Amino acid sequence: MFRGNILLIDRFNGMNTLITGYLTASGFQVQCMRSPGEINDQTLATVHLALLDIDTAGEHLHDTLDRLNSAGVPVMVLTSEQDYSGRLTALELGAADVMSRPLDMAELVARLRSAQSRTLLTSPFGERPLVSFGGLTADIRKYNATLDGKPLDLTPKETALLYLLIGSPDRVFSREELSRQLGSSGSCTDRTVNMYISRLKKAIGRYADNIVSIRSVGYKFTDMEK
Repeated sequence: MFRGNILLIDRFNGMNTLITGYLTASGFQVQCMRSPGEINDQTLATVHLALLDIDTAGEHLHDTLDRLNSAGVPVMVLTSEQDYSGRLTALELGAADVMSRPLDMAELVARLRSAQSRTLLTSPFGERPLVSFGGLTADIRKYNATLDGKPLDLTPKETALLYLLIGSPDRVFSREELSRQLGSSGSCTDRTVNMYISRLKKAIGRYADNIVSIRSVGYKFTDMEK
């Protein structure tokens, strides 16, 4: 499962290697830099989230956060456990999240998934990255989806639904939340969402069982290979 491109900015090679290994095993792609000065326009156009060590950023923290945020790249700042003022400063300057060392890698992955999910749901459509799982891809910018490279015959709302589900693996979406994201309303909200899900499952063939119904709540997309 492709979970996104992560930009890791940390001056310590050992930490870069440790974090990169764990994130890669969790399905992310990681690009490492040892200084914010290495960021260029190509980087800003291809990464989805950034991990920034506060000591590496140093006096350039404000400018770095401003540049990344202006490009639509949410930033998680890494600080020391004792750096309470640093955590507050990072949040005040626009960091999407702050995590202190020593890092719990499982928590780091969970926070990145959460940040990615928020980004998918709140970023302007033109800035949302393509998402994929196996032979499935969904591109919300063009409102198209493919299965093994062949276009799927989906309505715009069905494409948006597939995009949300693939882009946030294992996140449970309530029917109400899906309805809001799809722009649906009215007394038949649940029925409408169920209808979209049914049509989508028929369209995606062998991946239909990856869309799982959570009783009395909603749906999620599991990234377990069937």
